[in-house]
Amino acid sequence: MGQLLILKSACSFMSSNSTLHRQKISIVVPEMLPVPPVQGGAVEYWVHEVSKRLDQSKFDITIVSRPAHALGVAGIKYEGIAWTKLSKLFYAVKERLSKTNPLRHLAKIQNVAAYGWQVAKLVGDADLVVIHNEPNLLLFLRRNNQQKVILHIHNEHLNIRLFRLLYRLALKKVDEIVCVSDYIRRSAIKHFPEYADKFSVVFNATDPQIFKPYGQEAITKLQSIVSIQADKTYLLYVGRLNALKGVHVLIEAFNQIHERLPHTRLIIAGSSFFGGAAKTSYEASLVTLAQPIADAIIFTGYIPHDQLKYLYSAVDIVILPSVWQDPCPLVALEAMASGTCLIATEAGGVVEVLQHQLNGFLVPPNDADALTIAIHELVDNPIKRAQLAQQARKLIEQKYDWARLVGQLETSFLNKRVNSKVQAVDQQENNTKVTP
Repeated sequence: MGQLLILKSACSFMSSNSTLHRQKISIVVPEMLPVPPVQGGAVEYWVHEVSKRLDQSKFDITIVSRPAHALGVAGIKYEGIAWTKLSKLFYAVKERLSKTNPLRHLAKIQNVAAYGWQVAKLVGDADLVVIHNEPNLLLFLRRNNQQKVILHIHNEHLNIRLFRLLYRLALKKVDEIVCVSDYIRRSAIKHFPEYADKFSVVFNATDPQIFKPYGQEAITKLQSIVSIQADKTYLLYVGRLNALKGVHVLIEAFNQIHERLPHTRLIIAGSSFFGGAAKTSYEASLVTLAQPIADAIIFTGYIPHDQLKYLYSAVDIVILPSVWQDPCPLVALEAMASGTCLIATEAGGVVEVLQHQLNGFLVPPNDADALTIAIHELVDNPIKRAQLAQQARKLIEQKYDWARLVGQLETSFLNKRVNSKVQAVDQQENNTKVTP
């Protein structure tokens, strides 16, 4: 009994002196892209930004991903899981199939399984394992009683009906499920109410010292990508080019706008998935849709983050025309931080940060006419644009920077580990008590 009390005291001492033991954390991203995010990828970028801000006096950090073949952050260990020939073959098959084709899901399962077996070997000695955005990787973990597991969800993966049975098994291994917006949390709990107490929200973030107004510097830095002319008004879309993102709705609206306001230009920055991604039939359809006013629409392709910061700053309005419940796109926060007016569809997690007529504009999803009206109003009113943009940047500076997010995560990481050890001691004490 005395030894148990000593151990409990030691756990309490650790909570106020966490630097005495660096917690070993393994952060695992999905099976497709590397960290550092040399090929892009929102999750991979998020992990890179967060991991470089974690306190290395408290955490011994390892990131597991595909090989990046690039220098990472000093003090962080990078474990690259190489593609096998078989996994490459299945991935190539998956990319050529529609999302409704069952063979696409089989190819995905092979990729996740091959990656998952390797992940399990690499994270076995970690105090804390954080799995990002791929719940099925949890199925491969071989846990011990002292290891804590967190699932960090960036999209609505837990809503996929096909994998719901597997997810239910996977979530048994999780101590906490962190969601990037309350929309994601509420949506997932509908399908897994038995795990409701495991869900929490750590809203996304950005860096207002990187994404900020750059003035003339932005225009100069972008000369090799796009020419920004002083007598034109520029609209910008940033993101993946797929139907859910609603780029076709934006082009339809812009056709109406340009007819009324010929000085407007539309920049579409992105690709089907990431840098080097294959062209898709949807991308081809966008080019066809834009053909009547092709001189006024600029397709830049994929642009790295270090250039995007200038693009946000150089344009007049950023538009997120998603036709689905977008969970919490980083684009929204980056645009708001950049001092540029934002129009977004009233859906998903965006409405948790963007308020209509206060720090931006919200329009119904899949409504080109409503989007046209909103764009027209803001193009015609630069004072209104400036006011909304100023309020948006102020909000990001106050509530949505990386320091806030990292602070929340560090508290969660440390408390989960200490509290769980104390609970284990309490359980051991209960087991050793003799019933009279």
